[in-house]
Amino acid sequence: MKKNILLSIFACNILNAQVIIGGGNLSSSHTQLELQNTDGQKVLILPAAANNTALPKYNSSQADGYDDDSTMEAMLMYDKNTAFTKVYDGTTWNHAFFPQGKATTWSRARIEATSIGCISLLCSSNNLPLSFPVNNSQFSDYLSIRHSGDTFRIRQKGLYRINFNVLFNGINVGFTGTRINVAIVVNGEEKAYMSSNAAFFSINSFLASADTVLFLDINNDVNFRITIDNEGFSLSGYTFGGTPESNVSLERIL
Repeated sequence: MKKNILLSIFACNILNAQVIIGGGNLSSSHTQLELQNTDGQKVLILPAAANNTALPKYNSSQADGYDDDSTMEAMLMYDKNTAFTKVYDGTTWNHAFFPQGKATTWSRARIEATSIGCISLLCSSNNLPLSFPVNNSQFSDYLSIRHSGDTFRIRQKGLYRINFNVLFNGINVGFTGTRINVAIVVNGEEKAYMSSNAAFFSINSFLASADTVLFLDINNDVNFRITIDNEGFSLSGYTFGGTPESNVSLERIL
C-alpha cells in the first residue's frame, strides 16, 4: 500500500512539472514546455490558454489588453478559443505563422528590344531578351525562374500557363512575302509557336499575343525564339519588344 501512495505522488509531480530540454533555467514562470539550444537561448515554448484573457500579461486596463514584458518576447501559446497559435512580441499577443503577403505563383518579365533580318534566304534568329525592371509592380520574378538574360529555368514541376505579348515592327521588300515566327522553346525543343505573315512589300507594326498551357519539369530551360521564313529573294528586318506592351508571364496553375 505504501508503494502505491509513493507512486501516485511521484506521478502527480511529473504531471504538474515545468519541463525544460537543452538548458538549465526556465525563462518564464508560465512555461510548461521549453526547448533551448546549447547556449541557453529559448527555441520553442508551447503552453496553451483557454482564451485571450488567460494569456500571460493580460490586463484589461491596458489599451491593447496586455502588459509589456520584453523578457517574454517570442513566447508562443495556443489559444483554444480561437484555435490559433499566438506569439507575444513583448507588448501584446498576435497570430503566429501567418504569411506577411499574398502568396504568388507567377513571374512576369519585360521583353527588351532585339532585331532579326533576312537577306535573300539567309535569315537570322534570336532568343528574346527578358528583364525584370525594379520598382515596377507589373514585373516580378516570384517563381525565381530567371536564369540568364533570355532564359527561364523552372524550379517546380507543374502545369504552367504562359502568356505572351510582343509588339514588333519592320520592313520587307522583295518578290515574296515572309513569315515571322515566335516559338516557346523548352530545352531546345519547340513546344508551341505562333506565326505572322508580311506581304512582299510592307512597312508595318504588329502586336502578337498568345496564351497556352505547358507541363514543365524541374530544371527545364524556357526560351522565346524568333525566326523568319523566306522562300525567295527579299530584304527584311524586324525589331521586337522594348515597349510597355511587350511582356511574357508564367503562372504555375497546378
